[in-house]
Amino acid sequence: MKKILLFVLLVVNFNLFADDGFDEDDDGFDDNEITSTTDKKSAKSKSAFNFDGSLTLLTSYNFSHEKPINDKQNDFRDWSSLKLSTNLNLDYKFDNGFKIKSNLKVYQDFIYDIKDEEYKITPLDYDRDTDINELYLQGSFNSKTDFKIGRQIVVWGKSDNIRIADILNPLDNRIPGVVDIEDLRLGRTMSKLDYFFDKWALSGIILHENRFSKNPQYGSDFMPAKNTEANEPDNNIKNSGFASSLAGNFTGYDISFYYANFYMDKSYIKKGILEYDKTNMIGTAYNKVLGSFLLKTELAVFDNIKYNNTEEGKSRADVLIGLEYNGISDGSLSIEIANRHINNYDEKLDSMADRWTQEDELQTAIRFSQSYFNQTLDFSILASGYGSDGSDGGFVRSWLDYDINDSFITTFGFINYHGGDKPNFVMIEDNDRIFASLKYSF
Repeated sequence: MKKILLFVLLVVNFNLFADDGFDEDDDGFDDNEITSTTDKKSAKSKSAFNFDGSLTLLTSYNFSHEKPINDKQNDFRDWSSLKLSTNLNLDYKFDNGFKIKSNLKVYQDFIYDIKDEEYKITPLDYDRDTDINELYLQGSFNSKTDFKIGRQIVVWGKSDNIRIADILNPLDNRIPGVVDIEDLRLGRTMSKLDYFFDKWALSGIILHENRFSKNPQYGSDFMPAKNTEANEPDNNIKNSGFASSLAGNFTGYDISFYYANFYMDKSYIKKGILEYDKTNMIGTAYNKVLGSFLLKTELAVFDNIKYNNTEEGKSRADVLIGLEYNGISDGSLSIEIANRHINNYDEKLDSMADRWTQEDELQTAIRFSQSYFNQTLDFSILASGYGSDGSDGGFVRSWLDYDINDSFITTFGFINYHGGDKPNFVMIEDNDRIFASLKYSF
């Protein structure tokens, strides 16, 4: 209880420093009505700062686990999370129009204190974590040129459920499948320059930070074995990456082209150590409106992708096609199919080096969403699976979001994992859970 009070006090104090009620723009203030110097300073302060955020209480209940085989293992049955998290956004606008934007995420999961006898091992950063997810300066040199410098999120591609061209930001994968990709992206330090002409936007990006996805840690129900030591590249000029994009937005369709030279967010085992290598990626994405349908396509080609205990890097082509139907009143239905093809694949050698590597990896995601009661209640279901018939593993997640009022949203749902030919899904097939949350936005 003391830790909960301390956590709440931290949020309250942060609110006090941010001066509640600050608006980003000057709307609502009339200079003719402000006569005193103090009021003018106050108005300027209110136009400079903007502060908002949310406080969320999340809990989950595992209903498929069996009793551990010995008392040295964690007991994942029953309640598996009681997490209090805060998401804070603070913006500051300078007189010249430049802005500093920041996003801070802090959480503490009290389940590890409550179930200290059942949890023999606390996974790294699962009980508490603090992350400055975004912190950047943005502005314009002129009407056609913008810049953004600092830790930020840059989204590539058109897919909502499967990543193909969206490769610049790592993900928080510690609890796979429970949260959508848009809420999982982790900020990365970059310098970004945008130039706009006609209906096109040309972007150049320098990747200063080599940040990789947060994957399940030893002691969690998604990683029963000890993690392999990782040799991550340093953040220096030599290891910096480069990326660029050309995006066009037209009536009824849009198209984008991508290039990146970077350390790919995929590790491989070499002599018992996780290693990372640089790769080149060339890709494209295309969206087109067809009546009530939205067609989505993506393509990404990589070189120098290495797999466990192999010396030679391979090239890989990832392709996606998707179709979204929006003709349903207050609802939508979509399907996305992706295939990852390894070129120069040697079935005998590659299967020995990495037992779950395949020449072609097929992934399918089907999603349905529907709103009810004047869009205060949202129902969604997402099914994601690997293999032509989903036999390689996957999950089904179903959930309800209810807007209690403008400030409070509650969520209730469940996720079912199914194992298959992929060993990583076999390890987590008993992790089915019910989850619920209450979110307060301010």
